[in-house]
Amino acid sequence: MNLVGKIFVVLILVMSVVWGAFTVAVYSNNRNWMKIVLNPKEKVTREDKLGLKWQLINSRERNDQLDDQLQKLEEDLDREKKAAVQVRSKLETENDELKRENEQLERRQAELDQRLREAAATLQTSHNTLATLRTEVDGLRKDIRTAQTDRDDHFKKLVALTDQLHQAVNEIKRLKERNKELAEELARAEAVLRLHGLDKDKDYSGTPPIVDGIVLAVSSSGLVEISIGADDGLMKGHRLEVYRRSTRGNTYVGRIEVVRTAPDKSVCKIDPKYMKSPVQKGDRVTTRLQ
Repeated sequence: MNLVGKIFVVLILVMSVVWGAFTVAVYSNNRNWMKIVLNPKEKVTREDKLGLKWQLINSRERNDQLDDQLQKLEEDLDREKKAAVQVRSKLETENDELKRENEQLERRQAELDQRLREAAATLQTSHNTLATLRTEVDGLRKDIRTAQTDRDDHFKKLVALTDQLHQAVNEIKRLKERNKELAEELARAEAVLRLHGLDKDKDYSGTPPIVDGIVLAVSSSGLVEISIGADDGLMKGHRLEVYRRSTRGNTYVGRIEVVRTAPDKSVCKIDPKYMKSPVQKGDRVTTRLQ
């Protein structure tokens, strides 16, 4: 193939491409006018919108609805105008009545102002009188407070003296009752002393009560613990006799002296002058031998 043939081949190729481009452009701009005008609601999509015919019909229906609304609004406006006229007439009537009431109130206010001025003058006179009376009342109140203070002081003194009197009476009554109790106790004590052949004028403070106990323990230092103590009447310095029971009878052991007491036991020391035999645990102690 020569050069001219090659040129024609290239030209044919270029023209084919250009022609294809024109064909695509014409196809892309082609419109289906039947669908654009008559496309119904059932076939509406994103690409195919509602047909122009149906849009016109919808616009006419919307226009008719707007006309009906406009007519109703005009009718409502007419009714509101008539109602406004009636309200205006009513308000004008009420305004006239209010004007008349205002005039009456102004006349009433003038009368009240006159009365107020008269009342102010009367009040000033009353105020002056009240100031005079207040001064007198303050003086009377001062006198009353002074009198009340004096009365309260006298009343407090009277109450204090009354309390002291009552206390003295109660104390005398209590002392009389206590004296009676002590007299009865003294009579009983004297009867007990007479019963035991004791002299009431003699001092028995160092004499231990009549009690019995047992030896609980004996220490190597010569101290003895016994089963009776302060609750039984024992005191430091009291002397007790120790004896031992056996099948052959009671055997005298010796004498001990209380050196320390507790409520239920005591600690005693052994008196060696009276010891006949060593004190043992379980020996009996007593303040008076039979």
